Amino acid sequence: MKRCNNCLLPETYPRISFNESGVCNFCTNYKSKNYLGIDCLCSDINSFLENVEGRSKDYDCVVGFSGGRDSSYLLYLLKKNTNLRIIAYTSDNGFISESAKQNVRKVTEQLGVNLFLEKSGYLEKCFSHHFESWMSNPTTPMIGMLCTGCRLGIDNGLVDFARKKKIPVIVTGGTPFEGNRYKQNLFKNDPNNSGMSSFFLGYLSQIKKNPRYLTNLSAAEIQFREFLVHYLGKNNAKNILFVYPFGTYVHWKEEEVVSTIKNELGWEQDSKSKSTWRSDCDIALLKLYLYKKALGFNDKDDGLSCLIHDGQITRLEALQRLKSEGDVPDSVIYQVVEDFGFSVEKFKAAVKKLEKRYA
Repeated sequence: MKRCNNCLLPETYPRISFNESGVCNFCTNYKSKNYLGIDCLCSDINSFLENVEGRSKDYDCVVGFSGGRDSSYLLYLLKKNTNLRIIAYTSDNGFISESAKQNVRKVTEQLGVNLFLEKSGYLEKCFSHHFESWMSNPTTPMIGMLCTGCRLGIDNGLVDFARKKKIPVIVTGGTPFEGNRYKQNLFKNDPNNSGMSSFFLGYLSQIKKNPRYLTNLSAAEIQFREFLVHYLGKNNAKNILFVYPFGTYVHWKEEEVVSTIKNELGWEQDSKSKSTWRSDCDIALLKLYLYKKALGFNDKDDGLSCLIHDGQITRLEALQRLKSEGDVPDSVIYQVVEDFGFSVEKFKAAVKKLEKRYA
């Protein structure tokens, strides 16, 4: 499989093209970022807080906290470098790994941060139906549907909690190096159309191919609500300031992040994952496995390419890491599928059909 001569993105990557030197358009179009710094982050939050009336007397901000590496480092960064009064919010979607649950407890205790853990049932209401539907007619775009409800639980949960407690600032740990920018483009009926209409038409095309997805009305409603919240931002979050430190203020550096959370907080990597990345949810591992089977790449190729663009690692280092981290072992996924309560043989048959379809 042909890959970019500068990063790792392959020829199967949506909307990719190569110049005469074999360098992809994502490399040639990349622009480095300037970060404002932690002091500017504090100043902007405090300036906002000064103009908020009737806010909480106990907390300045709530941090979305999954127990994964990025949110763990975010909590550490805010606690050690600001005077903000922080509470951590964790949404338990029903599929969080045991190691992530331990990290949630351990990190908040180590930092002396109060934790509010809330059970969210959206994903559990959808997953079995979506997984059965997907296995009946496996396609690559609909792999992303397997986690429907998770984002709705997190986003709505954070906003509802902040409103209830009168906390005016929500801080989350997303980074520019997530490694998932290709997933929306898999849906689009016109790969050159960057608009939401192309995404939605592509989704309708997938539903036409497999109407079974809409036979569960509860799951269909959650799909629609998540689309409104995640893609259109309609979650009734007026008068709440959303802050994304790693996108604007703080340069996220992987080596520093991993070293800090392991050495300072005792953070532990999930035993089922080969890396510190995407290790806080079993459905995330399942999706990585399926994308690799269908496309020959997954979030790891994308994320490592982002780190190459940012100058954090070389292409050779990325290739070496891809060999050791890129694949999710069959044995791990078969156990995950069995733990979910599904037939492993039926799953294997669906994966074979997927591979044949996208060979």
